[in-house]
Amino acid sequence: MAVLLETKSISKHFGGLKAVNEISMQVNEGEVLGIIGPNGAGKTTFFNLITGTYRLTEGEILFDGQNVTNLPPEKMAGLGIARTFQNIKLFKFLSVLENVKVGFHIRTQSGLMDSILHTKKYKEDEALANEKGMEILRKVGLADQAELLAGNLPYGWQRRLEIARALALSPRILLLDEPAAGMNPSETAELMQFIQELNRGGITCVVIEHDMKFIMNLCDRIVVINSGQKLAEGSPVEVTRDPKVIEAYLGSGLTIERRKKGGSVV
Repeated sequence: MAVLLETKSISKHFGGLKAVNEISMQVNEGEVLGIIGPNGAGKTTFFNLITGTYRLTEGEILFDGQNVTNLPPEKMAGLGIARTFQNIKLFKFLSVLENVKVGFHIRTQSGLMDSILHTKKYKEDEALANEKGMEILRKVGLADQAELLAGNLPYGWQRRLEIARALALSPRILLLDEPAAGMNPSETAELMQFIQELNRGGITCVVIEHDMKFIMNLCDRIVVINSGQKLAEGSPVEVTRDPKVIEAYLGSGLTIERRKKGGSVV
C-alpha cells in the first residue's frame, strides 16, 4: 500500500513547551487512521502542523512523496489536504449551500473586481460552485436543507456540513478533529457510516477522537500520542492491549475487543 502522508520527526515548541516532540508516522493511501490520546496530548497541534496552520520547529512533512514542510494552509489545501475542526467553524448566518461554496475558493478564477462587476468569469465560477455545491450536498444528505441557515441545523448535521465544506476541496486526505464530539449514539452511528462511505469512495481519512467504541470500529490502524510524543502504533486490538497505552490513557479497567470490520465493539 502506497504511503500518502508521512511525518519525519516533526516537532512544535512553544517556548519551553514541546507540544509535539519528534513524531514520525505514515498514513497509507486508502486507509482510515485513528489518533487517540489524553486531552492536551498534542493531537490537534499535530493536525495544525500537517495543514500548515503552524510552522514546524523541526522535522519534515511529505505528501505523496513531495516535501511540503511549512507550506501555507492554502497550498496544503490545494494539494488535497482538507480538515475539520474540534469546534465547529461554520458561517452560521450563511446558508448551507453558501457554506459549501466557500470551500471552492481555491478552485475559482474570479477576483474581487469580478465579483463587484459581475463579470462573465464571476458568473461562470458562481454557476460551477452552485452545481458542485449541490452535488456535494446530495452526497452527504443535506440537499433538502441547502437554503437553510447553517446555524439552524441540528448539531449532528452541522458536523456533516463541515465535512461537506471540506469535500469541496476535492481532498485526497481528510483530517477529522473529534467529529463525534457532542453527538448522541444515533448521530455517532450515522457519522461512522458516512466516513466509511467517504473512505470507500477513495478518500484517505485521519481521525482524532475520544470515543473509543467509535474509533475502534472505524479505523484500520491507530496511533497513540501522549505528552507530545508517539506512545504506540498498531491495529485497534494491538493498541488496546499495549501496557503503555493502558497505563497512560485507557486505564486498566477497560477491555475493548473488535469484531471484523463493519461489526460492533463489545
